[in-house]
Amino acid sequence: MLSAQPALAAEFRGGARLWAGAGVDTNARRDYTSPDVPTQPDGFFFGLLHLQGVSLFAETVRVAGTYDLAGRKFLTLATEDTLVQDGSLEAAVGIARSVEVGVLGRVRDRRGAERNYTDLTGGALVDFLPTDALDVRVTFGAHRFIYWERFEYSYYGPEGVASIRYRFTRRHSLSVFGSFIPRTYNAAARPPPDVMPVPDAQVRFDSYFTVGAGYSYRGPFHLSVGYAYFDQSSNSYGESIRRHRVSVTGGFQLPWELTLLTALTAQFSAFPQGVYLSPDLTVVEDDENASSLTVKLVRPIIKYVELDLRYAGYLNFLPQNSFLYLRHVISLGLAVAIP
Repeated sequence: MLSAQPALAAEFRGGARLWAGAGVDTNARRDYTSPDVPTQPDGFFFGLLHLQGVSLFAETVRVAGTYDLAGRKFLTLATEDTLVQDGSLEAAVGIARSVEVGVLGRVRDRRGAERNYTDLTGGALVDFLPTDALDVRVTFGAHRFIYWERFEYSYYGPEGVASIRYRFTRRHSLSVFGSFIPRTYNAAARPPPDVMPVPDAQVRFDSYFTVGAGYSYRGPFHLSVGYAYFDQSSNSYGESIRRHRVSVTGGFQLPWELTLLTALTAQFSAFPQGVYLSPDLTVVEDDENASSLTVKLVRPIIKYVELDLRYAGYLNFLPQNSFLYLRHVISLGLAVAIP
């Protein structure tokens, strides 16, 4: 609609991508189990729709948005069927030659597999672009997370994120980032088990921050390496976490028109007070809390249509409790791009 009204939008760019296929998941329930306890595998069908667009008004106003709709249907474990929606909107206006200010918002909603949640983020942004080689972004706003199955794990609070990227040349760039997200939960803090008498109840509060850096090369092949440190300090017993994450991603052109995309993430977590064992230990996004390896092979079939073969493996281990999270996912699908 915007592209059809040049009086309203000087320029519009957008596109869509549809991906669908089938696969096998060796841990369809995403269970943490003892090493000698097998997980339950299942086959599934999946579909993913991605939409994106950017409009430029009067060369100083930019409006950008994305929308993702993804679903997974299992063959036998209907309780693990999932539907995820994710939308973002950003509007910014240039107030100086190198400064943009604006607002942004994001909504993510997940349903199914007893992991129903809604994640809301909104706030203001400032982009500083003094040269073509340097860009700085600072965002600050509010964050609300609602975990519908276990409401006591819902939280709210302010959120601040900053990132800096510097491109040494057209092919080499370096980035650093950091965030601070204090979280107030809809539950009382859990006291240590050996404290008697039990102290008066306090609202659970977590101080959560992240810092990291990365390097990227874009040339005949693409390669990125990064490191991030996560610190979640909680006044609730057994909820504090220290985590180091190292990541390597790459993209390579192979013979026979094949493209190889791969990513390796190694995570090392420490729990200063141990891990509190309860049914509520189940994390919302297990894969994001695990070390992982993903490999993707893509080959074009006809214009705008690609054959897509993927493997993803996930591993996490809780040494204090000998709990293991192990999951392998293999899928084959078709990806259709709509320019």
